[in-house]
Amino acid sequence: MTLARDHRIDFFRGLALIFIFWDHVPHNPLGQITLRNFGFSDAAEVFVFLAGYAAVLAYGKVLAREGFLIACVKILRRAWVLYVVHIFLLAMLMGIVFFANSHVETRDLVEEMGMHHFISNPQQALIDELLLRFKPNLMDPLPLYIVLLAGLPLVLPILVRKAWVVVAMSVALYLMVPLAGWNLAAIKDGVWYFNPVAWQLLFVLGGAAAIHSQRPRVPGPRPLLRQP
Repeated sequence: MTLARDHRIDFFRGLALIFIFWDHVPHNPLGQITLRNFGFSDAAEVFVFLAGYAAVLAYGKVLAREGFLIACVKILRRAWVLYVVHIFLLAMLMGIVFFANSHVETRDLVEEMGMHHFISNPQQALIDELLLRFKPNLMDPLPLYIVLLAGLPLVLPILVRKAWVVVAMSVALYLMVPLAGWNLAAIKDGVWYFNPVAWQLLFVLGGAAAIHSQRPRVPGPRPLLRQP
């Protein structure tokens, strides 16, 4: 799996993360050249699409080589590692923000980062943190990826055989979001900013594209015209 790694995916996922960072730096001139200024989507959509592409590309091979059980264990193990990393990063972020807030008098960094829930009710905040219900500002993408990756075993066996079935189900689920208001719960009766029930469509489309890319292709009569 390491030898067959497609470094183009890593490059564009990294570029999407750089664009996301630039977009969130106030008064950043580099933010004027990111995708949000020129396309129909933001860099976050590109990242989720490529995340689905890379996940299905990698674990689809594990599924074919070692079976569903091993693929499921490896996917869930990866999701667990990301979950632990998220909790660790969240703890570090809160420590940095609380320390900085005690030394800065002109700004309330705790308020800006949405951490007053931890101050007002620390016991409940710890529980909400472990349940991915408490996410300070700018900490939403990784929990979204964790949830999407953890749900991959539910569709991977069908996706590698009949991708169109999973895509159709994903589109139907996406269309139900505005109708039924489906979302995951957050603190204070809120919901997730990145709704996994809606964003799963991009993740699935990325996975379907990965399946399509692995199918053998018959060379056409004019490959030079198709190369661009």
